[in-house]
Amino acid sequence: MSSLTASIFAHELFLKRASLFRLGFSRRDISSAVAAGSILRVRKGWYTLPNTPSIAIESFRIGGRLTGLSAFKSYGFWTPSTAKLHVTVPRDARALRRPRDMYTRLEPRDRQHCTITWTDERAARDSECPWRTSVIDSLVHILRHEGRVSSIVCLDSALNAAMHGQPGIDEDDLDVIFARAPLFAQSWRAEVDGRSGAGGETVFRLNCTDAGIPFVPQPYVAGAGYLDGQIGPHTFVEIDGKLWHDSPEAHEVDVHRDAVVVSQHGAVLRFTYELIRYSWTLIEAAMLAAIEDDWKLNAPSQFPPFPWRPTAPRKPRPLRRARAARRNGRHSTA
Repeated sequence: MSSLTASIFAHELFLKRASLFRLGFSRRDISSAVAAGSILRVRKGWYTLPNTPSIAIESFRIGGRLTGLSAFKSYGFWTPSTAKLHVTVPRDARALRRPRDMYTRLEPRDRQHCTITWTDERAARDSECPWRTSVIDSLVHILRHEGRVSSIVCLDSALNAAMHGQPGIDEDDLDVIFARAPLFAQSWRAEVDGRSGAGGETVFRLNCTDAGIPFVPQPYVAGAGYLDGQIGPHTFVEIDGKLWHDSPEAHEVDVHRDAVVVSQHGAVLRFTYELIRYSWTLIEAAMLAAIEDDWKLNAPSQFPPFPWRPTAPRKPRPLRRARAARRNGRHSTA
């Protein structure tokens, strides 16, 4: 890495031409580096490196910084998918450019590709990273502009990272984030947990909450390790994502863990992300049946203690509607 590219890298990937001059580089040094492809010109008077993430280049070319889901994902957190680039610009921003053309003003059709908010502060922009907002600012943006599930997924992801010794957020950061969050999002604080190892597990937990099904994240079972969730004294849930569970080696690990739980008179319900996404009614019915059977056992357990017992296991919503329809039909013919 040349001293010029090293300087740009050391200054958070983007550096002004005037700053390069102050560091001792000449116009010829800069022009030669651009011609050789070792640096890129992204806006008038601004340069970056060829391996800079494309979303960072696009947001910077627009005239703003990554924020929200786009910035949050750039830090390496598990993030809900989004088809748009989320960019924040200063309140007085002018002459915004197209994300892939520094010579053309931003056009209405570009809004199909990016979402822009005029919320960035000049002071923060000058003192922090020039191409993305902080994790806390990104999470505040998510709480303001995304829904309940996506927001809690992101907060869980950042909390979980910190629990495992990685950069993330802690409970004090949560206080700061929710102090800046809108009123409609305040109740979500009670649903943030942080123990889930992946966003899909958080989505599953929230679905269970909405269905009235008790769910304890990450119970530890001797010999099997941490499982994704527990819904009864002897009943556990595992959620299979494609990134890990598709390989033969991972399948063997899953089968072994399930066998350990069953050998101790427990049961494991294993669901895929696709099933969760498209067949939740079936999953809910399976869990309710398993919970009902579990509490009928009335047997001592070596498993993690389950904190509560449902007074009356719920039936899946479609079944309740069907029964109500049959009752109404009988009443109407009487």
